[in-house]
Amino acid sequence: MRRIRLSKDEIIAIKNSAVEVFGKGTKVYLFGSRAYFDKRGGDIDLYIKPHFKDNLLERKIKFLSRLWEKLGEQKIDIILETNSKRPIEKVVLREGVEL
Repeated sequence: MRRIRLSKDEIIAIKNSAVEVFGKGTKVYLFGSRAYFDKRGGDIDLYIKPHFKDNLLERKIKFLSRLWEKLGEQKIDIILETNSKRPIEKVVLREGVEL
């Protein structure tokens, strides 16, 4: 994995929260400026391929709440896979880093 601007503890918190909320087999990708060690920018951009596809809005809110509990309140953008043919998917899969 290339160097990213998240600590090991942050990565573990994100991955564990994703599995707890979206189910085992969920994949999480970091994209945007934090996916590059040499870029600047403060928010955490996450793309999630959830295992459980029901109640996605409720799960997204629960996931964000868990992250704030573990990481502190900060700007976190979450995009859930709902249609793998959107342009954002191409960007994430080309430039993002799977956590």
